[in-house]
Formats: sequence, structure tokens, C-alpha cells
Amino acid sequence: MGKKGRNKKNKIPEKKSNPVPWIAAAVVLAVIAVLAISGRLPFTGGEEKTGRSFNLPGKETRPVLDPAMFAGRVRAAYAAAEKYPEIFNEVFCYCYCDEPPFNHKTLLSCFTEKHGAG
Repeated sequence: MGKKGRNKKNKIPEKKSNPVPWIAAAVVLAVIAVLAISGRLPFTGGEEKTGRSFNLPGKETRPVLDPAMFAGRVRAAYAAAEKYPEIFNEVFCYCYCDEPPFNHKTLLSCFTEKHGAG
């Protein structure tokens, strides 16, 4: 018979590793490292401080304007503010109406005058 050799048919093929998952993982880790070093990790309180807060002192005590004064979506918004004032009183309005000349306390403040209409 001859030489004992390996039969090519029985040879197990080598498994090549795919570099894409490793590259993706390295990129993600690099981004996280850069954000951590810069102090700008999202959702950790490291965001830029604007002086605004959901927990502003004081709540709105004025009544909501009558929704019948408005039409369409605006009417629906005023009706929601009238129905759920405790929720609107806990949400800060991000249209900067906490600054002069409005000086609003919460989102509910927008609906105590025509400011909530747009």
C-alpha cells in the first residue's frame, strides 16, 4: 500500500473568524471611552446644566382657560390641561416661557392664558 497520508476528503476545514464584530465592538468601546472622558455620557446627569428643572419651586394655581374658546387640536390641548391639571403641573415647558415676559412655573401655566394656543 504505500504511504499513510491524510485523506483530503476527511479534512475538517479551518474556520475563519469574521473581523466585523470585533471592529464594531472596538468602535463602540472607543465612543464610550471618549464620551466618558469628556463627561458627556447620556442619561447620567453629566449633561450641560441650563438652570431648568422638572422640579421648579411652586405650582400653577390659576385656572385653565375654557377649551370652548379654541378649535381643533388647540381645544383638545386645553381640554386635556383642564382634565389633568396635576400632570401638566408636573411637566416643565421647554419653550422658554419660564423667562420674562411670561415667567411660567410649569406647562400648566401656558394653558392659563392664550400662550398654549401657539
